[in-house]
Amino acid sequence: MASQKEIPGEVSLSEGTIAELQAKQLQLHWLLQITKAINYNFTNKQLLDVYEHALQSQLKVDTLVLLIHDNQWKCALRAGGMQRFRQEELDQVLNELNSEESPELEKSEWIKKIDNIIPVFHKEQVLAYALVGGLSNSVIQKRNELLSFIQTLTNLIVVAMENNKLTQERIRQAAMKKEMELAAQMQTMLFPSALPSNDHYEVHATYLPHTEVGGDYYDFIPVSDHEFVFCMADVSGKGIPAALLMSNFQANLHAYLQHKSSLSELVQELNSKVFKSAKGEKFITFFIGRYNRLTRELHYINAGHNPPFLIHDKVVFMLNEGSTGLGMFEEIPFINMGKTFVPHHAQLTCYTDGVTDVENDADEDFGVERLRHFLLAHLHNTPITQMHRQLVDVLFAHKQSRHYTDDITLLTINFK
Repeated sequence: MASQKEIPGEVSLSEGTIAELQAKQLQLHWLLQITKAINYNFTNKQLLDVYEHALQSQLKVDTLVLLIHDNQWKCALRAGGMQRFRQEELDQVLNELNSEESPELEKSEWIKKIDNIIPVFHKEQVLAYALVGGLSNSVIQKRNELLSFIQTLTNLIVVAMENNKLTQERIRQAAMKKEMELAAQMQTMLFPSALPSNDHYEVHATYLPHTEVGGDYYDFIPVSDHEFVFCMADVSGKGIPAALLMSNFQANLHAYLQHKSSLSELVQELNSKVFKSAKGEKFITFFIGRYNRLTRELHYINAGHNPPFLIHDKVVFMLNEGSTGLGMFEEIPFINMGKTFVPHHAQLTCYTDGVTDVENDADEDFGVERLRHFLLAHLHNTPITQMHRQLVDVLFAHKQSRHYTDDITLLTINFK
């Protein structure tokens, strides 16, 4: 028989070298597969499926447990015939893994199957542990190289899962931001688009929400050629629930205002609606006034709201006749309607407690007295639009380094 001739230039490879090349080829293949899975935005479950297949079917790992820290430690993957284990067993292993002493993993039956602990770090913080057993049958012969490769795969999977979580959180935050923007737009629609300035009266309002969505509301509603209704309200609580309650309140106010003959009946109906909507968990402070420019009479009800100032010729009237806040009781216990004559050149200012509750570094609130002195000092000396701007500046100076803690809302009427 003729012997096989060597082909010139051909390099003869040993079996060990061929096995090593095959191992390297396998590693590169699975690095590529996992990279593709990450680039294709696989879900966490799909990523874990790829990871499990790579370690068990290709690297011949007998036993596999992946522990991941997600607010708390949990088991993300069990494979290789591992039975569900008790939480106390998991806690025991984690305590041993995080201790300075060597873990004694022979204490539990399922732990006996584990002979390698592979941690995954991020900035010296442990993100995960891969617990593997039975590496003797792996195609990759070098044990240290195999453990290093498993650590690399585990790191890729854990980081990808963490990125998925961050992506979902960003999506959730974006959705919440959109909801807040829609709620803010909805709340803006509650306010009148324009306030009158004519030969009989001038009206101006300022609204500064503490957050993107506040809980304050004001309105000005003409009811005839010579009468108008104005109001201010403040709901307990903030955010979207408060905005929704106030939106419902505004709709009911406009609906009932056309059918109720008196302010007392109107307030009774509004109280009933607020109580049913909020189920006693929230309430609304509310001031409503009805003014007749022919008789110059103002009828009003103050339902637990900050008493507005009616100022004329340096005399200050506090409009505090009324009732409890709306929604506090299923049946409102009492309603006292106030009635007053409005002289020529009087000025009326409504406000929410966000104005008087502004605190400075010494824990001193701005208070009703400071507001009264400010309004008296600017009576007829300053246009009401400018007066509002100056009051906001005074509040800003008063709070010093403190932050605003509530909405600031003002409504001023100059009776000419």
